Amino acid sequence: MKIENMTYRKVIKILSLLITSALIATVSAATYKYMYIDGSVTISTTTGLKWVEGSDAPSGTSIAGSTVTLPLSVQNGTPINFTYCLYLQNLDTTANHSLLISVTNDANTTLYDEFNIFIFNNASGSYIDTINVLTTDSCSGSILTSEVWRLTFEVAAKASASGTDTFDIQVRYE
Repeated sequence: MKIENMTYRKVIKILSLLITSALIATVSAATYKYMYIDGSVTISTTTGLKWVEGSDAPSGTSIAGSTVTLPLSVQNGTPINFTYCLYLQNLDTTANHSLLISVTNDANTTLYDEFNIFIFNNASGSYIDTINVLTTDSCSGSILTSEVWRLTFEVAAKASASGTDTFDIQVRYE
């Protein structure tokens, strides 16, 4: 009789544990609540700043969103200006933008006598600033509503220079 009682007790314990587990699982599953986000994004092409290719931009210049690829080609020993090469346009009609233009990867100083970017207000022609591309130079300012800035590139490769070089400019604005 002792063996039968022990077997029944074990069976009852196992059954009660199974039933309890099933109840806990059912109750736990029943207490889940759900929340959702139905979002949308409107992408504007009429606000902020944008690059505009100029009339004397080099062949191969391309603008893809916020990035300009500018393949400048110069002759060693002969300074050249790309006067109407690139423009920075404020598309906003009600907002000025504070900005910082920085050289993030400077050109190789052993290849150039000078390498500068001159910044002008396109409408008035007034000078704004100069950025030395041979250093990690920068300039800051505020581009007014609907204003356009002209970036003129002045490159003077040394007479002994040859090969290729790269540089990177970053424009950060609010």
